[in-house]
Amino acid sequence: MASWRLISDAGGTNVRFARASGGGLYAILAYPVSRFPSFALAMRAYLDETGGAQGCTGAAIAAAGPIGHGKVSLTNLDWEISEAEVSAELGVPCRLINDVEAVAFGVADIQASGCTTVGTPAPNLGAIHRIVVANIGTGFGAATLIRADGIWVSCPSEAGHMALAFQDWPDIAMQRRFPSVEHVLSGHGIRDLYAALSKSVAPASAADIFARAGADPHSAATLELFTKVAGSVLGNLVLAAAAWDGVFLCGSVARSLAKTADVALFRQAFEGTGRMSARMKGVPIALLTEEHPALAGLAVLPLPASR
Repeated sequence: MASWRLISDAGGTNVRFARASGGGLYAILAYPVSRFPSFALAMRAYLDETGGAQGCTGAAIAAAGPIGHGKVSLTNLDWEISEAEVSAELGVPCRLINDVEAVAFGVADIQASGCTTVGTPAPNLGAIHRIVVANIGTGFGAATLIRADGIWVSCPSEAGHMALAFQDWPDIAMQRRFPSVEHVLSGHGIRDLYAALSKSVAPASAADIFARAGADPHSAATLELFTKVAGSVLGNLVLAAAAWDGVFLCGSVARSLAKTADVALFRQAFEGTGRMSARMKGVPIALLTEEHPALAGLAVLPLPASR
């Protein structure tokens, strides 16, 4: 039997599994996390459904939460994942990293067909040395990818929980209601933003709000404010990391934003008005079009030495 790597991306809404072999992914399955009380049970269900663990030579897992000492407690889910426990169950090496960090490793080998530019300029994919990758979906996450001496290093963060330094709020009550980045830049965040602006119940999803922006003034106002916040936050992350080679976006909310946002307004908020605004005009923003960017990164992630 051919050897393969077990890979998994555990998020706040779904957990995805796949097998990686020969540079490709197959047997990709996704389950709602609400179906399982633990990651271990989800992993066993996947293995049962796809033929067991025979031939598995390693495991790479991405999780939506801060990794410490080979363990993680997911931020938006009552799951804990441990490298040691997965390794013991499978009998192979296991590496656990942050989910956006996994996406960043995938960007290292990205081709032009794997992304679309949001405004101008376009990224120079052959000359990337330092970028920010940001996920806007169930929550907000960001990681920095750096190339040094021919080696790629990814640095995760908990940027979603930073204080939201945004000045253009309609009133002080709104500012107090949205104290952190993820309070706005997430699926629940945009619905809360709509509710605060309209003083009514929000539509079911961020995609619904974005889709209604052309006809509904409350959706239009929500999209405009969300666009400003997103541009401002992403610009600040670039400045903090000196990520002049670009920002790469992923996640369901990011995809909806890229389709409907006023790109000029987005770029204006991103570039800012400070002393670095001229430099920021040359920083590209791109949307990843790979269907499973974290899985792609996990497929090439270096693993620990064999047990």
